[in-house]
Amino acid sequence: MATEFDLTLDQACDRKHSEVGRVLFLDEIQELKDRQFIEWIKAKRFDELIEYVLDEFEIEGGFGYCSSISEALRKHDDLPRIERLFEGLLGARKKAFWAIWPKAQQAHVGAMREAARHAASVMEAFSGLWHGYWSLKHEAGMQNTQDAMLRFQAREQQ
Repeated sequence: MATEFDLTLDQACDRKHSEVGRVLFLDEIQELKDRQFIEWIKAKRFDELIEYVLDEFEIEGGFGYCSSISEALRKHDDLPRIERLFEGLLGARKKAFWAIWPKAQQAHVGAMREAARHAASVMEAFSGLWHGYWSLKHEAGMQNTQDAMLRFQAREQQ
C-alpha cells in the first residue's frame, strides 16, 4: 500500500529526475526522503508519518525514524500516538515471530535464524515503547512494557 509519504516522495523523485535528466542515485533518493521526513516532523504530520513507518518497517528496521517521531511526539506530550506507533510495530513483529517459532523449536536452522531476527525486532519495538513511556514519566506504562518484554523473552505468547 502506498502511503501519503510514499506518494509525495515519488513526486519529489520525479521532479529531481526531470531536473537532472537521469536516473537518481540511491543517495539522492535517501536525501530526498530524509529532507521530506524532517519537513513532515516540523509540519507535525505525525499520523501520516506513523502510517508510513508502520507500512515501511512493519517487520524490521526503521529505528531511527521511530525514535525521531517518538521524540517529536514527546515534545507535544502525545502518548496516544507514541503507543500507536510502537504497538502497531509490536503487533506485526510478534505475529511474524510466532509464525516461525514452531519451526525454530524443531531445530530448523533457517527458522532459528529468522526467529532470532524477528525476536530482535520485537525487542527493538518494545524498547521504543518503553522509552516513550520513560520520556513522559509514565510509570505504569514503563512497568507494563517491562513485564511484556519479560513474558516475550520467556516465550509466553500474549
